[in-house]
Amino acid sequence: MFSVQGKIVLISGAGNGLGRAIAIGLAARGAKVGALDFASDQVQEVCDEIISQGGIATPLVADVRDTAALAICLEQLIEKFGVPEIVVAAAGINRRGTAVEMLDKDWQDVIDVNLTGSWNLVRLAAAEMIKAKVQGSMIFISSVASLVGITTGIANYSASKGGINSLTRTLAMEWATLGIRVNAIAPTHFRTPMLEKAISLNPEGAEYFTRNIPLGRLGQPEELVGTIVYLSSAASSMVTGIVLAVDGGHTAR
Repeated sequence: MFSVQGKIVLISGAGNGLGRAIAIGLAARGAKVGALDFASDQVQEVCDEIISQGGIATPLVADVRDTAALAICLEQLIEKFGVPEIVVAAAGINRRGTAVEMLDKDWQDVIDVNLTGSWNLVRLAAAEMIKAKVQGSMIFISSVASLVGITTGIANYSASKGGINSLTRTLAMEWATLGIRVNAIAPTHFRTPMLEKAISLNPEGAEYFTRNIPLGRLGQPEELVGTIVYLSSAASSMVTGIVLAVDGGHTAR
């Protein structure tokens, strides 16, 4: 029931952070992984690691803002493995700045990658799935920042993830009769390169980010894999349109 064995998976943002952990975790459980990232060297390293451990993966290089490049990657994945059955939109960036001081470009870049990039990925993948009559699961990586106000200087990031939550519910309704489930995961602070940079810039260090997490620690990227497996597998066959917090109790406060 909780199996992803033999499933064809497309993951954006697979070069590092949560996307990397998800790609490695699903491959370790028998999935055929299309690992997509704009950083060709990083995504190749991920695929090399997967293959060295006996898994199946292929690198796909594209910026999620570039629909033409994404379409080419989808063609490559389909030629290599087939039409994806599981799509994980994990590509994301952050550009900090207070609401008054934030640069227009920093606002737009975050919206373009996090929200529009996720939209680009799932709609192109869904078109192929619908054409091939493939049922499956779409999973967005949202954030606890879309559910509660967690800090200052991330209005762009919070808005992009809030948009993902709305997109999740809307697409779940639109694709339900086609057998395509759509859900989102809202993680708290996980130890990723993005968070490590934020920690290095904060005078309080990691303590600033753990104080509102009842479990008292940061998440490790590998701890998200179980939730991804659940939402990817038959175990969640009646689950669509939800935003599932994986947050150490952050939103329970």
